[in-house]
Amino acid sequence: MRILASLVLAISVALGVGCASIPLSTALSLSSMSPRALSQIDPTQVRVKISVPADFKIDVPKSHLGLSLTTSSGTRKAAMKLSLLGVTEELRSGGVFKADIPVSTYLLALSSDGAHQLQLLQRQVLVQDPTGFEFSVGAPFSEVPTNPTEVTLWADLKLSSTEPFMRLINGAKIKFEHSPASG
Repeated sequence: MRILASLVLAISVALGVGCASIPLSTALSLSSMSPRALSQIDPTQVRVKISVPADFKIDVPKSHLGLSLTTSSGTRKAAMKLSLLGVTEELRSGGVFKADIPVSTYLLALSSDGAHQLQLLQRQVLVQDPTGFEFSVGAPFSEVPTNPTEVTLWADLKLSSTEPFMRLINGAKIKFEHSPASG
């Protein structure tokens, strides 16, 4: 039996809105960032890191970085496709009194189409004065182990080569629900 698993790492980072699922340092860093500052981001410098246990694989061609702008006239959204720069094998902390977890860390950049999508949103930032913004990361699995019960994830975002990665997800555990096989 093959389990089709798709995971969207939805990380909403809105100005002025607290979110318990992201580290406080990231929330503070992004909340202090003006929506107009988004127009200054160089699309070629944007990086996303996603770490999953080594027995899970990310479907990179279907992965994206989402950006949503809130303006007085509504919301503008883009799902910016990502491309793979590399995969490294490393260990992440399993938590207090737990063994480290072997993970595959995917380093991703905006694809040419994704960079174009960001540029279109940047034009909107200059034309309309957004009051807020949200980032999200969509990363479906291409492979999962047989009958997984949960997966632990990490996701980081870097908006400039001169800045460090911001932790979006820090060891979040996602439980799988299995439906009975149809016969």
